[in-house]
Amino acid sequence: MTRLQFDMDLVELDTKVNALLLGLPPELSAAVRERVTFYKTKMPAFKVEEIYREAGNLTRLEMLAYLDRRKYLGMYNRRFSEYKIAEHVRAIVARETQEERDLYSLARVNFDLNGLKALNDLGGHEAGNRGLKLFANILNFGATTLWLRDELKLNVVTSAEGGDEFGIVLSGPIDLREKVQEIGERYAHEVYNTDASHMLDFGKPEVLENLKLLGIAESIPADFRFRLSTSVGICLLGEAFDRVDVNRAEAAFDDIVQDINNAMFAIADERSARHKSAFKKELTKTDPILAGLYARMSKEVIHLEKRIKELEKQIKSS
Repeated sequence: MTRLQFDMDLVELDTKVNALLLGLPPELSAAVRERVTFYKTKMPAFKVEEIYREAGNLTRLEMLAYLDRRKYLGMYNRRFSEYKIAEHVRAIVARETQEERDLYSLARVNFDLNGLKALNDLGGHEAGNRGLKLFANILNFGATTLWLRDELKLNVVTSAEGGDEFGIVLSGPIDLREKVQEIGERYAHEVYNTDASHMLDFGKPEVLENLKLLGIAESIPADFRFRLSTSVGICLLGEAFDRVDVNRAEAAFDDIVQDINNAMFAIADERSARHKSAFKKELTKTDPILAGLYARMSKEVIHLEKRIKELEKQIKSS
């Protein structure tokens, strides 16, 4: 191989690797580049395509740290959401001039799925997983998300953050203060009105038995339809500044960025909790059966009730 060909191969490899790593977290990119640098020392024994293929394999492996472990959801985790917020904050600071709108062009949205416990305890974890997948599909590809992406031209990064908690990082060219309420209402309405009735068969003997143990089997009408719902809490970047002293001299920039990140998550979570409380109070008026399932469903209660029944039988037969 001539020196010219070798240099051309290096340029080709660097171009491909740069494209592969574009937009990925810096620590991930650094790990992949370090390995690629090692393979470069073994050229021409290793061909460009071989090194590039290995870089791709390593990238997928490194990305596991940023993905939710429930593969059927196909979503990033909280760590990646934090990275996207930090990336956006750094981009704003790096601009020559900042506008007020910049502080309201980034939002953290917190979701808490209602109904998962009922699905798990009545229909088993398979039913719970179907509920989680349905909710993930709404966040990833649903009407509200498409509206955000296609009409508002926003970047939407969804995340699954353990159990029934999910999130979104929104960023884009508009002032989101004008859209916060509508965004929350659209997601809550879409989830509540998406058909989830097929996820629980109230005619199944095991489901009926669990309902009897909770004392609510007789109160469920034949035409009852199970629904999922979600609480929503949203925090804009500018709102996090009320909790973070960004001007403290002794703090490193990365620490301040992390504090802003933490504040955005905390505020969104607090608002989601308030929304959840208000929604459940309203649900007791509009759909008391569903509210009862949300509130009274407990695997521990079911287990305890079963044990009480067994003990009662033992006492009667003794």
